[in-house]
Formats: sequence, structure tokens, C-alpha cells
Amino acid sequence: MRSLPALIVCVLLAGCATSGGVATLADGRTGSFPILTRTFPTATGAVEQPGTVTGDLSVPGGSDRVPAVIVLHSCSGVTPNVTEWARALNRMGYVALVLDSFTGRGVNEVCTGHTPVSVGSRLADVFRAQELLVTHPRIDPGRIGVLGFSHGGWVTLWASQAWYQRRFMRGTLPPPAAYAAFYPAGCNARLINEADMAGGPVRIFHGTADDWTTIDHCREWVARRRAAGKDVSLVEYEGARHAFDVPFFARPQRFAEVVNSSGCAMFQQEDGTFIDAGGKRFSGASPCMTRGASMGYDARAHQQSVADLRAFFEQAFSRR
Repeated sequence: MRSLPALIVCVLLAGCATSGGVATLADGRTGSFPILTRTFPTATGAVEQPGTVTGDLSVPGGSDRVPAVIVLHSCSGVTPNVTEWARALNRMGYVALVLDSFTGRGVNEVCTGHTPVSVGSRLADVFRAQELLVTHPRIDPGRIGVLGFSHGGWVTLWASQAWYQRRFMRGTLPPPAAYAAFYPAGCNARLINEADMAGGPVRIFHGTADDWTTIDHCREWVARRRAAGKDVSLVEYEGARHAFDVPFFARPQRFAEVVNSSGCAMFQQEDGTFIDAGGKRFSGASPCMTRGASMGYDARAHQQSVADLRAFFEQAFSRR
């Protein structure tokens, strides 16, 4: 049996796996590793459970400390465009951690609403990943950002809100230094104390022809916070659809079975639950929910969004 001192050295210095997850990245590792987190219920009466998700870490060349970005996939899970964004971040000079919130929970997708993973669970994943990243010798612990797509964009937006930081962060780490959300869901949810935000600036990158997470909700999301003096803005790509950065959809496609909440208005209650416009608890069965949405690649918007994201992170990280 390994002695107690040896075990302590392993946990604190070597980054070995303990209780289902890696305890530290002090060994400078890259590649895939497990992250211990929590899974929060999506149904009334259920209880939270321990969980393990996967992070895939890639670093740029060199030896200096650099910023890092946690990359959050869409409702489809980790797809090739997500890993390509990680490579783009490496080319920008940043460490990238692609966070897979589905596979470890036995979930393939949440687009159709049959096997949901709560935004709360994914927020827990983000902040547990941040705790690990600050231990990596190549990462500047004060310059860690979040980049999310669609459902992951929803998580990104809520990660910037102090209400959720108090709920899901722990310890003394500062909030993330920047939040970038591509065509996020969740802009139509009105939160308690929306202007109570912490951490770095927020940028939303969105196509005007998106019929799944429609841009008008995100315009309103931004306007309410800008009126309160927050560093939040929206970058619009004229005529671009949902998933405008995904070359797989070079020929636009419509998916009849995906759930679509763009017709909903959601309001947060003091206990953290949401009600719909009819005063009932919001769920996938709310009358405002529909099915069907389209996705389509836009090479012009994609190319411009890479430049826009680079400029955003350069500015945000330069402040730290």
C-alpha cells in the first residue's frame, strides 16, 4: 500500500486521479483527464449527485505563462468544430480546455430534450475546471476565460452572473476574466439582480438569421445590462444562421425534432426556479416551447468571428 506521505505528494504535486478526478495539473500535463464535479437535478424531487466529466487540454508553444480558455460545447456535445476552436485558441497563444459535460454523464445530446443536463451541472463543471487550470504551470491563473456555443453559450452567460457564482463557485478564486458566447440559448431568461455581474467583460457573437436562439432576445439581454453600466456587447453577423461556424452545415439543414424555446419568456424566482409567462414553472412542456430549427454555415461570418474573438480576448486579457 502506498504510504500516506507518498499519497500526499501524489495528490499535491503529480496530478494523480483521486476520487474519480484529477486533483491538480501541477505536473504540466496536456491531453484528456477526468474532472470531479456535481450533477444537479433537472426534475422536481431529484437530488444532486457526484459526477465526473472530461477535460481535454492543449497548449501553445513556448514556456511562458499564458491565458487559458474553457471551451463549452453545444447541445450536441463535443463536435469537430469545438476541437477546431481549441486549435484556433492555441494559435492565438492561449491554452484551451475543451470540457465534455455529457459523456461522463451517459448523455449524447440534449438538443431534443429527451435526456437533459442542467445548466447548473455545467456551471459546476466550469468552476471545477477553473480550479484545476490555476494549478497548471503554463497558465496565468488571473487570465482564464470562458467560450461557449449555443447551450454552452447559455452556461457562459450565466457564469458571468454573481447569483450563479455564489451558488457554484467555492474557495477564493476570482471569477473568470472574460466570457464569450456564440449564438447562446438563455438570453430570454430574466434573472434576479441581472446587473450583479462579476469578472471580466461579456461578448455575444450572433447571426441575425438564427431561428433557434433568436437574436432579439440577446439584444434585450445586452441592452438591460448596458443600461446598468456593464461591459457587455453583441457582435452581429448579418444573415448568418445558428452554427454559422460549423462547416458541416455548408448546406443549411432544418432539424424537426430539436426543442426550441425562442418563443418563451422566463423569469427567475427567489429560489432559483423559473416561471413562464403564464405564471407556471417553466419546463420543456411549457406552452411556449416548439420544435424545429435550422443550422447553416457562413464562411464570411466564421472568418470574421475568429478575428473578432481574437480581438476580444486580447483586450480582455490585457487588462489583467
